Amino acid sequence: MNKGSIVLALLFVFASCQSTSKKTIVKDEKTMLTKEQIKIQQTVADNIVIAHRGMPYHCPESTLPSYILAREIGADYLEADIQRTKDGVLVVFHDDDLKRTTNVVSVFPNRANEPISSFTLEELQKLDVGSWFNTADPERSRTTYEGLKIITLVGLIDIARQGINKPGLYLETKKANQYPGIEKDLFDVLTQSDWLASNNHNKCNLILQTFEKSSLPLLNQYFPETPKLFLLWKDDIPNFDSTAFKTWVTFGAENGAQFIGPSINGEITNYHDLMEPWMIEIYQQAGLRIHAYTFDTPKDLDLYANKMNGCFTNRADLLLDFRDIAHPEIDSTLERFGY
Repeated sequence: MNKGSIVLALLFVFASCQSTSKKTIVKDEKTMLTKEQIKIQQTVADNIVIAHRGMPYHCPESTLPSYILAREIGADYLEADIQRTKDGVLVVFHDDDLKRTTNVVSVFPNRANEPISSFTLEELQKLDVGSWFNTADPERSRTTYEGLKIITLVGLIDIARQGINKPGLYLETKKANQYPGIEKDLFDVLTQSDWLASNNHNKCNLILQTFEKSSLPLLNQYFPETPKLFLLWKDDIPNFDSTAFKTWVTFGAENGAQFIGPSINGEITNYHDLMEPWMIEIYQQAGLRIHAYTFDTPKDLDLYANKMNGCFTNRADLLLDFRDIAHPEIDSTLERFGY
């Protein structure tokens, strides 16, 4: 083969590779999403009920009874914040430290301000994550909440697999910058638990979420076929205006998200309202479906629920009532499981 033939052959190979590359990422003409993103997006039903930390209106948040109750009444997804212990175990816990919802001040008085990552799982299991609820909300207190323990991600998977309803999981990489590699850890645990094996395009049992721009591309790397949501918080967006806001939303669409998670100005939470009409237009132009947070009252639902595709709620029973979906009674359900 002469030099000219060799050059022509190399050009042909290069052109073929370029053509193949273009075929793997095909943009939708009307949105910022790829065809594959839209296909994944369509695996998630509309009007889903996302049980935010379980059922924290009725039970201590992110605990066994909280998630059991959400599962039993028919929530579509159990939402959880995932953090990592000092010895590498993924656990379900929301706050940066343990003071608000545990007795860490009495058990580890010199370590009350430390993050989850400085405690081993064995140390965390010495804490009570239920009694605070009885003090904070005496009207819904139960003696059986005393002594509840922090649950692991594996424990949450077990909860979701039991019962009749079989909800999916909606997992957040919480403060991912504090936990380098947590996306890979999450992938490993879900794989070892065979949770990913049952997640197919006929029934979606897993959605991932994050507020952090550093974590979303990594989630997309390890979970390319899993639906992902980019959470929004106004204070995270520098020099907030319509241009900055659109840039932030665009980042989500371009880094694997199919859903956007804005806050609402809830009657109790009073978060920033990221569901103004011009904001919704930006979400829609990007092709992102909306799962907003967090719904606590009938007024919240009346104002916002019909503007989105899914709701994070602390009161899944309230949202089910709003959708005219029958569900078991709260007290009898808790009592049936020993609470």
